[in-house]
Amino acid sequence: MSEVTYRLGTEEDFPIVKEFYVKLDGVFRHFGFRLPEPEDVGQAWLDSFSRTLGRFSQFWVAELDSEVVAFALMRIKRTPEFMGGVVVGEIADAWIEPQARRMGIGEKLCHMGVEWMREQKVHSVEIRILEGNEASWGMLKPFGFKPELNQYRLMWDDYIPLEEDA
Repeated sequence: MSEVTYRLGTEEDFPIVKEFYVKLDGVFRHFGFRLPEPEDVGQAWLDSFSRTLGRFSQFWVAELDSEVVAFALMRIKRTPEFMGGVVVGEIADAWIEPQARRMGIGEKLCHMGVEWMREQKVHSVEIRILEGNEASWGMLKPFGFKPELNQYRLMWDDYIPLEEDA
């Protein structure tokens, strides 16, 4: 039986979680994510949270037989005043390597992150899941998340102007 261990991520984990994020970005694009992809998406992602690590962001990793096979990144942010001006947490990103899936690793990592955000006394925790990604919703729905909003994107190639504007 393989042994799974969990721990707080460190800078030493940056190279492997960066690789995992590149794979995750591929999944986003598979599900129809349509914003432009940065030249080095993994580094751009890493740069987006590395300076705030330990204060407004935190990540955990899971090791299977001493090899890192998964991560989950949490972020903390303040909502605008017109939305209450509260501090909220976010399960920002998570990746589990295929050989480590269906072992409860993703759930455990996300619970560790949610507990950290609870300790930070955030108002609530939010997630964004791409349309069609039933696996992620299936993993996170049992936490108690409730649907709150849908986000849609209009690309100019899809825009249908009014007849009079054409």
